[in-house]
Amino acid sequence: MKRAAVFAHYDKDNIVDDYVIYYLKSLKEIFDKIVFVSCREIPNNEKIKLYGIVDFIICENHNEYDFGSYKRGYFYLLENGLEQDFDELGFINDSCYGPLYPLKPIINQVGDCDFWGMTKNLEWQEHIQSFFFVFKKQVFTSKIFKNFMESIKDETDKFDIINKYEIGLSKLLTDNGFKFDYAIKYKRKYHSNITIFKWREAILKYKMPLLKCSILRGVNTFHTTIADWESVIPKDYPIELIYKNLERTKVKDIDLKRFKIFRIWIFDFVGNLRKTPRRIVSNFIKYCLPFLSD
Repeated sequence: MKRAAVFAHYDKDNIVDDYVIYYLKSLKEIFDKIVFVSCREIPNNEKIKLYGIVDFIICENHNEYDFGSYKRGYFYLLENGLEQDFDELGFINDSCYGPLYPLKPIINQVGDCDFWGMTKNLEWQEHIQSFFFVFKKQVFTSKIFKNFMESIKDETDKFDIINKYEIGLSKLLTDNGFKFDYAIKYKRKYHSNITIFKWREAILKYKMPLLKCSILRGVNTFHTTIADWESVIPKDYPIELIYKNLERTKVKDIDLKRFKIFRIWIFDFVGNLRKTPRRIVSNFIKYCLPFLSD
C-alpha cells in the first residue's frame, strides 16, 4: 500500500511552526510522498525547515482555504504519477496538534471502504472531517472526484465552505456508491462534533491522535473547556511544542483554575446532548452563566 498526501498549511505570520514539523515527520511513517501546500507566500528561511521532510512545496496566495490547497496539491500529483504510483491519497491540514499516539495502529482500525477519515462528524450531516481525509484509488481516479476538485473556488461564507466541500464531498461520494469508514470508533452515539465537544474522551478513551488547535487557542469557549488540558496530553508527545505555539496564537489568557472540576463536568454533559438542546444550554451558559466559560 503506497500513499501520497497533500498537507494544507496556513499561518497568520507566514511561518512553519515546530508543531507542524513534528506532525509532518510523523506522517512520513504512513505516507510515502507529501506535497506541502500553503495558501500564503512563506519566506525561504521557513521553507528550509521542510527540506528532507516533504517532497514538494507549493506556496501560492489564494482565498480558497484548505480545499483550495488540497486542489493544488492534488493536480500537482496527478501530473506527477499519482494514478500510476499510489494506492491512497490523503488530504491533511495543520489544524491539529499531534500525533499524540502512533498513527499506524490507529489507521489499521479502518475497515473495508473506498474512502476514510480520522473521525466522523454528526453535527450537521454525517460526514468525514476534512482535517484528515484519505481516498483509495477507485475514488481519486474517478471522474466524479476530479470534477469536484476542479469546482473548488473562493467562498466568502465559512458555512458555504463546510457545506459545499467538507460535507459536500462525503455526500457526493456516498451518493455515487462509494463507502466510507473512520478510524476512531466510538462506542456511544454522539450527536455532535466529537473533536470539539468530546475531545477529552476521544483522546483518553479512544486514543484519538489529534487535538484541534482551536480548542487550546480559546476559540470554542462556549462549547467546551480547556481546564486541566495538560493532563490529557500523553507523555510521549513533546508538549513544549503546544506551549510555544499558544504563546503566539492564543486568543486570550484564560483562568484555568476557576470552577475547574464543575466546568469540565458541565461541558462534558453538554457534549452528550442532541444538537437543539445542546445549543439551548450553550446559549444559556453564554448569556446567563458566562463565568463558566473559558
